[in-house]
Amino acid sequence: MLKATLKGLLARKLRLMLAGLAVVLGVMAVSAAVVTTTTIGNGFDAIFQTTTSNVDVSVSGRSNVDSEAGGRAFTPPVPASLVDELADVPGAASVVGEVSADGARPVGPDGKVISLTGPPRLGRAWPGETGLIELRSGRGPTADGEVAINAGLAEQGGFTVGGTIDVLTLQPRQSFEVVGVYGFTNGLGTLGGSTEVAFTEPVAQRLMLGETGVFSSITLTADSGVSPDELRDAVASVVGPDYVVRTGDELAEQTAADGLAFLDIVRIVLLAFSGLSLLVGIFLILNTFSILIAQRTGELALVAALGARRRQIIGSVLVEALLVGVVASAVGVGLGIAVSTGLQAIMEAQSGAQFPVGLSVPLPQLLLAFGLGIVVTLVAALVPAFRASRVPPVAAMRAAAAEQRSLKRITVIGAVPAVLGGGGIVAAVVGGGPLPVLAAGIVLGLAGVALLTPVACRTLLPAVGRLLSWSMPGKLGRLNAARNPRRTAITVATLVVTLGLVGGVGVVAESLRADVSSVVSSDLAADLVISGDGVSARAGGQEGGPPTAADGRIMPTFSPDVITKARDVPGVAEATDQYTDTVQVNGTASPANAGDLPALSDVLGLVRVAGSLDRLADDEVAVDTGTLSTLTLAVGDSVEVATQRAGTKEYRIVGSYEPNFLLRGPVLSPAAAETSFVSAMPAVGYVLMAPGADRAAVTRAVTDLVADNPEVTVADQTQLASDASSRVDIAETMLYVLLGLSVVIGILGIINTMALSILERTRELGLLRAIGMRRSHMVHMVVAESLVMSVFGGLLGLAFGGLAGAAFVSVADLAVLAVPWASLAVFLGLAVVAGLIAALAPSARAARVNVLSAIAYE
Repeated sequence: MLKATLKGLLARKLRLMLAGLAVVLGVMAVSAAVVTTTTIGNGFDAIFQTTTSNVDVSVSGRSNVDSEAGGRAFTPPVPASLVDELADVPGAASVVGEVSADGARPVGPDGKVISLTGPPRLGRAWPGETGLIELRSGRGPTADGEVAINAGLAEQGGFTVGGTIDVLTLQPRQSFEVVGVYGFTNGLGTLGGSTEVAFTEPVAQRLMLGETGVFSSITLTADSGVSPDELRDAVASVVGPDYVVRTGDELAEQTAADGLAFLDIVRIVLLAFSGLSLLVGIFLILNTFSILIAQRTGELALVAALGARRRQIIGSVLVEALLVGVVASAVGVGLGIAVSTGLQAIMEAQSGAQFPVGLSVPLPQLLLAFGLGIVVTLVAALVPAFRASRVPPVAAMRAAAAEQRSLKRITVIGAVPAVLGGGGIVAAVVGGGPLPVLAAGIVLGLAGVALLTPVACRTLLPAVGRLLSWSMPGKLGRLNAARNPRRTAITVATLVVTLGLVGGVGVVAESLRADVSSVVSSDLAADLVISGDGVSARAGGQEGGPPTAADGRIMPTFSPDVITKARDVPGVAEATDQYTDTVQVNGTASPANAGDLPALSDVLGLVRVAGSLDRLADDEVAVDTGTLSTLTLAVGDSVEVATQRAGTKEYRIVGSYEPNFLLRGPVLSPAAAETSFVSAMPAVGYVLMAPGADRAAVTRAVTDLVADNPEVTVADQTQLASDASSRVDIAETMLYVLLGLSVVIGILGIINTMALSILERTRELGLLRAIGMRRSHMVHMVVAESLVMSVFGGLLGLAFGGLAGAAFVSVADLAVLAVPWASLAVFLGLAVVAGLIAALAPSARAARVNVLSAIAYE
């Protein structure tokens, strides 16, 4: 049996190739995701270990506020006086105060900020040449107007020694002379793609920490014979609980954990979509083996007649599947490593990131991906294998015919997840259930639809086919597609699943865009908004959160003088600013704002619910109704608000308002921003024009006020909604790209089914030619069959996806449900194109059928 199986496998190798290709693509995606994320993780681990290699103990301030509400937790600086105090700690060989903080944004020669996204943009005090830092040219800064920059930044921005560089920090834009360019050990010009600007110590303290006489951290080295743990304990006993004391290894580990938290999310997303590709591949493998088993009915019956047992026949099919899975998985792993190598090269070229480690190949995870591909292949082949074992020996004495079994069993099986999924969706929509309930309902519903596709093929596919069958060859193609509902269902199930997800994403994205436009027009009374990226980010879905820079930190955007000058612009009726930060309200993290509350109420159209929205005293706060409900508070209560710089202070709630997309959480007085927030500069500005004002002239005048700040833009309501919609467009495109592999596998499924079907119907095709059908008619028939299947699968998938997307919009409480009819039509058109592509090779083969050979074909 083994010899017969191997010979049969070699004879059918081309027929199994496409089924194996589905496994290759799925395993390749999984392997590439694992290798890429592991390489990035190990690279950053090595960077953090390198940067802390000369540190035995680190002392830093303890944050007053957790970072769970957005942005990064601000670490308070430590006083310079602590350096002298720690110098007396037994076992300390050296004590050095350091200034290093994220947020020094260099401006390139083109006037734009360099590295808007990605790695940190560090501003630091020049530490001198250490074991890590090496001067490449020039010298370190010695005067307030001088800086040294890392080689990666110099190359990226085209800066040279003797030139100038503009930098944005906690203070407005300032110019410096570049007096030195430095790199790092091992010939690196950057650590992980980060940019660095090194100032003199007083300037670094003022620009990066907001005050002089402080350090971001203090590092200590231990005397000979003193372990880092011993020195850490000794230091902790001196500084007390207000500071975080860690060994160098602990610091590297924590820094890596904080910096690479996003990598876990990326890994999960990539593996989820890779897993979807493998899941879709199951349908392709199942269909391939089912068709091959049907074609080999006589062969299997003859084997049974010669004495082969059921388990031997099952084993022969599973051996075929095993060999296909092994070869395909091995190829997939190899291609995954190759793809990861290419991705690493692209990332280094695009971001300038240089990793001190090469490609990391995690053997256990790759073995898991290899095994997963084999398991998927075997699972998909189980049903055809058991079906093959039930072929009676008498079948060898007659021609094989397509088995038409009852659909009752599959109907009952498919009805279970369909009903459960539908119930979950209805419960989530009607009862306002959580998103996980809706997600579970959608997954179960999609599984139910896929299982019930044979029933739909029998009832709905003929109706779809009539739209595409306007001639006799077309009618034959439609009948061919409908005569075996199970096979057709398995073929189109891949399109049902993938286009269902694509359609759902399209509906949600279109609804988000419509919701943004609606919310901007209803919640914003101001005519112009001055901001960086924060406002459009919130309009794009981060409702009410504080504006954050691309690196995740709450950063200043413009000088307060801008608003003062804007009030003097002819045609301006009102201009005000908004300061933002992250705080804790009674121990719960929340976005916070500060500003002139009456003015904010005017420009944002705030709706007062209770109390007063008049100007706030320093110990007063207004809070949105959502936060009050969550914390079980009311107007008149006292509340503890922990701010980033000033710690915890008690405030009295004097008013409440309905939250909108630009404002929620506690609103403090403007004085709070100066003393308590990370930045004492406004993040957003609003301009309300007077009736009859020249809008174009006012817009130009306000834009001129921020012309020297490349991070800040002035936008009207239409531009604001457009900017926010562009963020939705980016997310939508990324999801489509991730789903693209599954769509490719779906197309392969149709190609494979059509190709095997042509082989199976060789005799039938010969008879059709014999009674007068021309070659063009043969092509027409095969193309019509492929189109009927692809259009049917596309319609079914898009219909389910549209309903699932509408349910998500309802549960997410978006204001508008919008259906992207044009996009759905494009997706259906792509399904038609997929059907045409799938029919190319099979139709050509059908047209070349030799009449006499085909009639004699067994």
